[in-house]
Amino acid sequence: MDWLQSLWIYTPGEFALAAAIVMAGAFVRGVTGFGAGLVMVPLLSLMWGPVEALATMFGLSLFNSTQMLPSAFRSANLRLVAPIMVVAALVTPVGIYLHVSLEPHVVKKIIAGLVLGATFLSLRGWVYRGPTGLVPSGLAGGLMGLINGLAGVGGPPLVLYLMSIPGKPSEHRANIVLGLSITTYVALISMHVTGAFSQRILVHIAAMLLPSMLGVWLGSKAFPLIPAQAFRLLVLWFLVAVSLAILLS
Repeated sequence: MDWLQSLWIYTPGEFALAAAIVMAGAFVRGVTGFGAGLVMVPLLSLMWGPVEALATMFGLSLFNSTQMLPSAFRSANLRLVAPIMVVAALVTPVGIYLHVSLEPHVVKKIIAGLVLGATFLSLRGWVYRGPTGLVPSGLAGGLMGLINGLAGVGGPPLVLYLMSIPGKPSEHRANIVLGLSITTYVALISMHVTGAFSQRILVHIAAMLLPSMLGVWLGSKAFPLIPAQAFRLLVLWFLVAVSLAILLS
């Protein structure tokens, strides 16, 4: 058992804090279909650095996606989301390359700035009202893939586009889950190719897997019950505070 003890890299306080952050992010994703990175990446970056935070989030999202994909396939508009997934898969490695190439403090500021910008757009209630179709879907997928690879917060551009298209809430949520899932798989492969994965990241994923899966399960159960507007505002203002703290640090 000595080898197992040697892998444990947390103090009790650090483990409890990281588990709480992961569970909160996973709960948000369970409710909305996205948003885990908005919560996890900025906060875990302060603890572990941006590369470890992003890789851990994507590793956990792999399992979260597996939890959510069966129901997403049943409810999604596959014709709509297919071009988004294809272009996102092609562009995500570019974002990953930028993430691992830039200085960590620069990446932290980029992450905080992107989260802050996306949050303010959501708070102002801005809705995409442009054209829809194959080309706009591809552009939305490309923007989502680039931002997700760079900072793990590619959900908002995808959401703003998909929510402009008529559909039931369950269909929107399923489309979002499928769109983000493809970037998760591609991002993990890209991070492995760039050598960003380490033993520490694998330990993070293993240690945080149960809190993550529990958070998604609780969020999925809460999806029909939570007053959407109140929950949305609470999460958004929390993200504003976190992003400003990182930018000013």
